[in-house]
Amino acid sequence: MSGGLPSMTQFMIAAGIGLVLALAIRLYKARSARRLRNPPYVHDALMKQAAAYAERSSFLKTVCGQYQANGRISDRQAEAVAKAIARLDSGRSGTEK
Repeated sequence: MSGGLPSMTQFMIAAGIGLVLALAIRLYKARSARRLRNPPYVHDALMKQAAAYAERSSFLKTVCGQYQANGRISDRQAEAVAKAIARLDSGRSGTEK
């Protein structure tokens, strides 16, 4: 055996390292793709509706700003937003006769 050729052990080590590296790259890509595909947040529809009323309510404007900054709101805030929207809806439907 000449000194320029790698031995079978060195070849197997290099192949193993390459296999582990390829697997690690695939796992990394799969995890990062999964992070980008997050399902919509549970309060997304409510906050889209609240954004339509944000000009008429300072509370809704504040909560919409918090939602845009944090990407989420608490369940208690969501209940308050739903009540505020219902209040604005009932006020609007009563004046549009």
